Amino acid sequence: METPLCIVVSRQEVESGDIQPSLSILKKLITSPEVARANMEMVDISFHGYDKCREELFELPEVRKYVHELDSQFPYWLFFLSKHYLGLQCLIHCFLLPHLIDEAKAELHPKQLESLLNRWFPAMNQVADFAGLSDDDNRKLTERVELYIQNGRTIL
Repeated sequence: METPLCIVVSRQEVESGDIQPSLSILKKLITSPEVARANMEMVDISFHGYDKCREELFELPEVRKYVHELDSQFPYWLFFLSKHYLGLQCLIHCFLLPHLIDEAKAELHPKQLESLLNRWFPAMNQVADFAGLSDDDNRKLTERVELYIQNGRTIL
């Protein structure tokens, strides 16, 4: 297994709302079909400087705001993010309401997830077409995304 491209977002970038360092790296992934293909499922994203926080990253309003802003400029997560790490899970949770009781999660999270995937799957397909993926490879990628969402990350 190759080493993923790790995008590390600092707490300072999150608190200042500065998405440019991460966005400049992410935009390089879509500069050519070859670059896109080479980086398919080879990227992870993490947040540095939150080790002493008691809350989960996705519960922090500033992290959620940062992720939403970055996503508005780069919605291609399903194509690029590895299904072996937790970066994609963190991003997904940033779009789900935090601090809910289990009953509310059961009612609201599926609707929120569906709305999110209705944006992210077309973005994934757009990059897959750009990268020249076959229909079969795109179907397999879709299946890996669905397994990740249902079961969590796959162990290397």
